[in-house]
Amino acid sequence: MISDSDLATLDSFDPRGRIALTVYLRMDTPEHRDSAYDDFLRHMQARLDECGSQPDCREAIKEDMDIVKVYLETNGHRRHAGLAIFSCAAELFWRAYPLVAPIPTQVAVGPRFNLEPLRQLAASPSA
Repeated sequence: MISDSDLATLDSFDPRGRIALTVYLRMDTPEHRDSAYDDFLRHMQARLDECGSQPDCREAIKEDMDIVKVYLETNGHRRHAGLAIFSCAAELFWRAYPLVAPIPTQVAVGPRFNLEPLRQLAASPSA
């Protein structure tokens, strides 16, 4: 699980008006591990669609997408039940955490990282 110190860092991170990308990937079965990047892309497409025609938004997201792709292709903590990724390429911020419990695949972009799924996971009796 993510330490309190790391959680505090994520919670206090200021992207300075830039986009913060939060990714949760379910990795608890061979099928989920094999499809992790495709699942990520499918969820990211919805976030790109939210940018509309704003080139700055699309470019910022695509830079983070490239980083996630390289990570998943080269490492990706494929032996864990879940994976949490926090990225803000514009501010040179990157963190990836293996999770001991599966978490539904989801992607969020915004002015802050989405930490609610981590908090729910930490509060669950099986965590």
